[in-house]
Amino acid sequence: MAGRAGKKNRRQPSLGHMINQGAGQGKGESVSRIRILDPQVAAQIAAGEVITRPAAVVKELVENALDAGARTITVTVADGGASLIRVVDDGCGMTPEEVPLSLRRHATSKLAAETDLLSIQTLGFRGEALPSIATVSRLTLTSCPPGAKAGFRLVAQAGEILEAGPAAAASGTTVEVAELFFNTPARRKFLKSPDAERAQILEALRSLALGYPQVHFALATPSRTLLAAPGPVSLLERVAAVWKAELAAHMLPVCLGEKPWQVAGLISEPDFTLGTARFQVFLVNGRVVQDRLLGAALREVYAGLVPRGRHPAALISLSLPPEAVDVNVHPAKTEIRFQEPGRLYPLLLTALRRGLGPLHGEPPRYTVSFQPEPPPRAAETPGQALFPWQAAPAAAPPPFSFPAGGAAPLPAAAPGPRGWRFQDLTVIGQLALTYILAQGPDGLILIDQHAAHERVLYETLKAKGPAAVKQTLLFPRVVEIPPAQADWVGEHLEALAQAGLVLEPFGGASFLITAAPACLAAADLEAVVAEAVEALAPAKSLSRPQEVREQALTYMACRGAIKAGDPLAPEEIGALLAQLDEIPVSSHCPHGRPLWRVISYQDIRQSFRR
Repeated sequence: MAGRAGKKNRRQPSLGHMINQGAGQGKGESVSRIRILDPQVAAQIAAGEVITRPAAVVKELVENALDAGARTITVTVADGGASLIRVVDDGCGMTPEEVPLSLRRHATSKLAAETDLLSIQTLGFRGEALPSIATVSRLTLTSCPPGAKAGFRLVAQAGEILEAGPAAAASGTTVEVAELFFNTPARRKFLKSPDAERAQILEALRSLALGYPQVHFALATPSRTLLAAPGPVSLLERVAAVWKAELAAHMLPVCLGEKPWQVAGLISEPDFTLGTARFQVFLVNGRVVQDRLLGAALREVYAGLVPRGRHPAALISLSLPPEAVDVNVHPAKTEIRFQEPGRLYPLLLTALRRGLGPLHGEPPRYTVSFQPEPPPRAAETPGQALFPWQAAPAAAPPPFSFPAGGAAPLPAAAPGPRGWRFQDLTVIGQLALTYILAQGPDGLILIDQHAAHERVLYETLKAKGPAAVKQTLLFPRVVEIPPAQADWVGEHLEALAQAGLVLEPFGGASFLITAAPACLAAADLEAVVAEAVEALAPAKSLSRPQEVREQALTYMACRGAIKAGDPLAPEEIGALLAQLDEIPVSSHCPHGRPLWRVISYQDIRQSFRR
């Protein structure tokens, strides 16, 4: 019993003892393959999650400056940011006690308790940016609070502080980052050319400048200025300065919602499209973000208004309750998660559609501008150290203003565009059997007869539904589908039926056409179906039934519409123009091409020098 009692009272080995024993290398003992990383290596790995390239450094430092209440931010880069990045701001600065703390990992002025993570209202919050930058560079930090007699300066290399002491400095903070990734050659060798890295920096700063038109931004190299965006200015003036004046001239205001759920910004007219989607910036509570939900809403609104391969421009700011957005998803803080996407998506769709209201003859009701009175600078909370930059617990209001009381619901479409109706035009005739010529109050109007009829058929098919538009075939027809596409057809039979095209499996890769839209009565149905499947099946984006239905409607409307070269009787032209007045969209065909144009009387007079 004594032996059993002794075994019972024997202490269990601690976790630390087990780790030490596992690390032993005596005879007969195995060598542990799990090791504790050197602190310097661990710091470099952590830095790599946040600081991926020079543009990431600029983004983090400029966001800190914005949180500090800066009204002027100047960025200078050399060698694409690899040799030098200097960010100078006139924000609230830091005290001599706070400057060294700003390089401590997990140090932040923006969180005090775990509950603060649920209501983040600042751009930075992790406290990782400055320590991460310092770990992989030679960093010089100089800061001075307003009214202080002198500032404080420190020099760090690879995360170690080499020098620290008082220094002459203007109010605000200056951060110089030299020789980025000098101690991580693997990371440095993956940097692109200086021109490519400089372009990334410019793009990052452009997005921030668009989101904060009340702040003066500048970006320069030792030899030239890359960006000059004076502030404060209106949103359109900022778009003209950051992007281009031509684009600003084609932007429409967007504004909808009531606090705390609001949408504001600018979107481009469908007639003004771009070959890239990089002119699309989304901000959520002042933070530049990348989110599939927001991009999907923009694509849905412009579907059928812009040609394939072309993109609209957009600058959209969403104001949401802080607790409705999770910004703590990615170290770079560019990805977010919405708590109520089902509430946000319809709000954004409605706001964007209302912004395009002028296409239907509705004049814009709201203008978008920044709040002219700048918010007060952040003040230090008693008993709480604020670092790396001093910031108030609550962020400044979004730089986009909203009308008092919010905006009204989305209105119904007006009967026609530009204040006139198609059926009231005086028809002159056909040009090259392709364009309808008509006289209107603004000048000579040219209407693409195929595009116009295509839009009419598309809207009719879409509005009335398959039961009203499809026509059952007296004699069903067999169509052969390539085996590689037969599976896709079988998976989307219901979606195609919703578009009015009813197919039934007929063995192997054959299908029986039992019903089709009435507009295809005179068409070669077998050829139409085969060509439609060939066009739709390879598109990887067509994964949802709704998308398949929309694309099928577009294709069938195109095939069923009158063609260029078809002669039209006056009665047919009159009927087509009357139908254009009855559909909600009469500016573009379903593929996004414009269906009418005006040559103004003034242009005609000038061409004849009258």
